[in-house]
Amino acid sequence: MKYTLLGSLGNINRIVVPQLIQAGHDVTVITTNPQRQAQIEALGATAAVGTMTDVAFLTQQFTGRDVVYLMISGSDPDLFGSAKRQAEIFKTAVANAGVKKVVNLSSIAAQDKPAGTLYAYHFIEDALTSLPNVDVAFVRPTGFYNNLYANMTSIKAQHAIFNNIPSNAVHQYVAPSDIATKVFTLLTQVPTGKTIHYVISDTFTGDQLIAALAQALDLPDLKYVEITDDQFAAGLRQAGVPETIVGPYLQSTQYQKHPDQLYADLANHDVYTGQVKLADFAQQFAAAYRSGNGPQAHTVISK
Repeated sequence: MKYTLLGSLGNINRIVVPQLIQAGHDVTVITTNPQRQAQIEALGATAAVGTMTDVAFLTQQFTGRDVVYLMISGSDPDLFGSAKRQAEIFKTAVANAGVKKVVNLSSIAAQDKPAGTLYAYHFIEDALTSLPNVDVAFVRPTGFYNNLYANMTSIKAQHAIFNNIPSNAVHQYVAPSDIATKVFTLLTQVPTGKTIHYVISDTFTGDQLIAALAQALDLPDLKYVEITDDQFAAGLRQAGVPETIVGPYLQSTQYQKHPDQLYADLANHDVYTGQVKLADFAQQFAAAYRSGNGPQAHTVISK
């Protein structure tokens, strides 16, 4: 089969692309970075250098392909505006290229307006859902483990994680490798129609996170400090987050204080539970902590 994948060799594609090549498929990987070309081609794939905002470029790369994989990357101060524009670009390119099967990396709470930043994904889902006679599998991961690496600075400096979400709130997290497993399965057999697929790795509270990290890091005094929403917003601003993002991001954390709402839709769709549990992640975090080289967080729309 012939595939075109957005996402260069990021956290998911670096796993999926070699698997597709090994299975004998023809794979094109879109990247914005020309320096990635040699690395992509070394895997046996074709590198296409361009951007996801160029509808003519995407149409060209999608034409003649059996399946395309779509995801958004980067960040834009105009969060919802850029997501809406990208949705139309994806829709137009898929339609013009005559693609009949799509796998789209979306997000938990994409359908929930109160979910703040996470709701931006609904523009992509709605646009692709409107395409007639196109099978689309929407992959909705829960919170990314990698985003927890953002706490490394405060752990090193103050032996603490600061959050405006109560420490006893239950949350679900997912590892890129587990997302990749589900994405590969869907790419090789896209279900008929428009389908939603959730991916989780493990479920735990902030208290359980602290306990696991404290043990892995050998920091018995590690603590979870609940801060106010105002303090959280101030921290975002201090970190350079644009004001247009602060409000929606804060709203997303407020929504996460209600797990019963955040995860309610999982009961209605396919859910894949992966292999990377909290104890596994804690060991990965500890290794990165000691080396000073934590993986990059999922920066599109943090979860």
